[in-house]
Amino acid sequence: MSCHNPMTCLSDRPHDQRISDPAIHFNGCLRASKRANFYKRLPVESQARIARVNQKVAELRHRLETTEQESTAGDALRRFQQSLAQWRNASGRPQDLTAVPAQAAAAVQHEQDGFLNHIKAPVMYIRAGEAIDHPDLAGAFPHQKVSMADLLSGDASRNPIMQPCEDNVVRYFHLPANNMTWVEQVIARYYREEQPDSNNAFLNSRSRRPTTKTEMLLRPEFWQGQQNYEIDSEIHARHMRPFCSGISVDPASAEPTNLALFMPYLHWETDRGRCKAAQIAKQVGQENISVSEVVRQARQQFSQGHTETQDTLVPSWTAPEPEIAPQSVVGRKRALGHLLTAAAALMEAMDMHTEELLMTNYLHSQPPLHPRRTLDQAYYGALRSTTSRDRDQVVYRGTTAEPHECLGMEVCQQCKEDVRKTPRIIMVDQLWMWVLDEQTVITSFPRRWGRNRPDTSAIHKSLRQRLKYSRGEILSAYDLAFAIVDETTRVFFDRAKLSKRQPNLTELFAGAIRDLTYKQTAAFDQFLIYTHLASRDYRRQRYGSSDNSTQNHLLNINPEGELLKEAKDIMDELHIMMRIKEQQQTVMEHLVKHVQRRGPRLGQSRDGTGSANIFVFDNESSSRRLLTRGDNLLAEHSSRIAELHALLQNAQLTSGALKDLLTLKQQQASVIEAREAVKQAQLTLKQGQSIMIFTIVTIIFLPLSFFVGLFGMNSIEFNDGLLSLSTEFTYMFPISAGIILISFLFAFSQSVTTNSVVMLVRSSCSFAWNTAVTWTLIKTGMYVAGREMASKASQLRAREAKITGAMKAEVLRKEKNLEKLKAAGHVKELMKRKTDLGAMMSPYSASGMLTPGTPGTPRPLMMEQHGAKGPSLGVRVGEVDVELGEMERKPSSQRYLVPGMGGGR
Repeated sequence: MSCHNPMTCLSDRPHDQRISDPAIHFNGCLRASKRANFYKRLPVESQARIARVNQKVAELRHRLETTEQESTAGDALRRFQQSLAQWRNASGRPQDLTAVPAQAAAAVQHEQDGFLNHIKAPVMYIRAGEAIDHPDLAGAFPHQKVSMADLLSGDASRNPIMQPCEDNVVRYFHLPANNMTWVEQVIARYYREEQPDSNNAFLNSRSRRPTTKTEMLLRPEFWQGQQNYEIDSEIHARHMRPFCSGISVDPASAEPTNLALFMPYLHWETDRGRCKAAQIAKQVGQENISVSEVVRQARQQFSQGHTETQDTLVPSWTAPEPEIAPQSVVGRKRALGHLLTAAAALMEAMDMHTEELLMTNYLHSQPPLHPRRTLDQAYYGALRSTTSRDRDQVVYRGTTAEPHECLGMEVCQQCKEDVRKTPRIIMVDQLWMWVLDEQTVITSFPRRWGRNRPDTSAIHKSLRQRLKYSRGEILSAYDLAFAIVDETTRVFFDRAKLSKRQPNLTELFAGAIRDLTYKQTAAFDQFLIYTHLASRDYRRQRYGSSDNSTQNHLLNINPEGELLKEAKDIMDELHIMMRIKEQQQTVMEHLVKHVQRRGPRLGQSRDGTGSANIFVFDNESSSRRLLTRGDNLLAEHSSRIAELHALLQNAQLTSGALKDLLTLKQQQASVIEAREAVKQAQLTLKQGQSIMIFTIVTIIFLPLSFFVGLFGMNSIEFNDGLLSLSTEFTYMFPISAGIILISFLFAFSQSVTTNSVVMLVRSSCSFAWNTAVTWTLIKTGMYVAGREMASKASQLRAREAKITGAMKAEVLRKEKNLEKLKAAGHVKELMKRKTDLGAMMSPYSASGMLTPGTPGTPRPLMMEQHGAKGPSLGVRVGEVDVELGEMERKPSSQRYLVPGMGGGR
């Protein structure tokens, strides 16, 4: 019976209790009271499976509860326990409902080597193209694994890499992180030597020659010298430069029997995983921060006024909750909600706990751990933060829900679909690979953040699936090296292996370029429509007031600028990915050349003593087959570069079209400015004439006004007044001069005092007015109504603009079609008149009349051709101008090529 009851089944995978994983059904579907009976009826294999799963859960729980370091998973576990206790108290349930079978509970063991016991390193053994299983490891090929604690151990009985390797056997060990400390320890264990001193290896290498095979293999020019790392550099700037070279570990021989390869490759990650990794790296970095860095961050925070929180994930369950009655319905629902939220947080923290401890212990060690990098971090390593650029990736925009407005209280269908979307981004990981003595292959590359569960898009998962169903493909260590390089370079380009969660890189970029091209075409069409409208408005309203809305659309370059910025972002990302692909091609070419140089020696047979640790090919054809595989690998990689180059060309074409459109807009803006300049010149001329008239009138009446005012004064000399004329002049001229001077100062002065006085008066009036208006709007409720009306008005305005634009385009199309129809009707009328005129002037035929071509017969007037006497009067269809508005602009004497025709039109 299928388990799909949402009230009891916690598993998101559809399954049946008879054929599915019994651990999922036991822990996720059954109630606690039914688990014992279900467990007893299961076969021994299923009981063992449940015991192993519960043992793993118990060990992880014990590790989280007893760990001495503060971790996100430990805090999440404590919050979950508190929420579980509150929910049980609110619902009246007993405190112990999670009993497990005695077999599982008794299997819990204490940790001995820390979290390294929980990090597994995959191991594979292949003999002559056939998979073999290591007897001391659990499971079967290709799923055998060994813990990192055993792989780093110096005990040969625990560490499989220290055990001798049989002839004609290729063995493969994978380290699930780019940890330089692990690499040095594993290689030292392989040669049964001690790990070299990381702090003094580079300096000692200059003063003395390496003495051990580990030091020979990890010489600075092959190891730490290839690392791009400085103490003051950003953490995401750490990476190994693309490199591939043969290495000799024998001081007495220069024959390279070993190979070291460092190569970047593309992968992906969820945006939440990236943010979580950045948060952990930031927390770990604060523990190792210097005093100068503390001062710099303090100054930066003081200047900005706030701390940057884009990379910080603040869980909502950490906020304090109000007190609610435990036994109330609201209290039970609230407690259940907090329990489910805490359970989800605990599940996420458990998935990321291993990576968190890995970064805590090795991120700032010597030699350090190399964390995963985003696409922009790999290219712009000097930037302190690339969060905004990471969230501007094409893949992020293509996998993120677009914001939209929902009308009504119910959630729309679009919201339900957007909830299922997971924002993802492109990452740049590193492949580190060593071929030791041409029998042992060691690789090191990371996995996705927090992916303790199976990940179908993982590189090693794809490699295991490939080797599981292939027979005879791996005949040497270099065959395995070619397969590993092929799997890392074909991510996003193997359509058959694309999972539902993995983003389809090429399709997302192609879709983004298509959308951009469509928007560019629509913008070009809109530009032509508004250009035609502006020309028509200028002809119709040349001497009147015109609407500037059309000109505003032509002068606005913001839409095209946004499209050009989007095109630039797409081209930048394609450039970065092409650069990575070109680096991969360079590394692969060096790998193929190394195999070519080793080809003749690889075909040699082993001597009788067996001292030469060289893999033996069956015959020379095997060597040629290996070289052919290398050539095919390079050819396939070139096709992937060509695919990215095609996308880049399409983006460049669209970007060029947008630049052409901006150039046309600039030229149209120049035309509009010229028209406005002509119009302004005409208005200036009219205003000058008006001012001249006023000036003349003023000149005429100013003396008259002066004398009338002078003789009309109430003075002793003129009208027997109280004051004399000199006394009146004494008051009149100084006061007038003062008023005139103050007026001129306020009008033409640019001093701070004058401007301050004006601004003070203006600000006082504005403050009083704004305060009164704001108080009135808030108290009367007009502000809320105004906001609602403004929102509705903006929506109606956008709808009106859309409908108006469509109507204008339709009117233009109809006008153009009408003009063409008129021109076509005119052509038909001319052809009809031509036929009638030819019939009237044609000579008679068989009935005794003249026929065309008879000597002495005059030719019709309409059939004359161009000659020495000037152009003919004949009319052809091609001579009629059918362009829009052409017939209306021609004078009546030029509308028809035949004089006297169409005069009544």
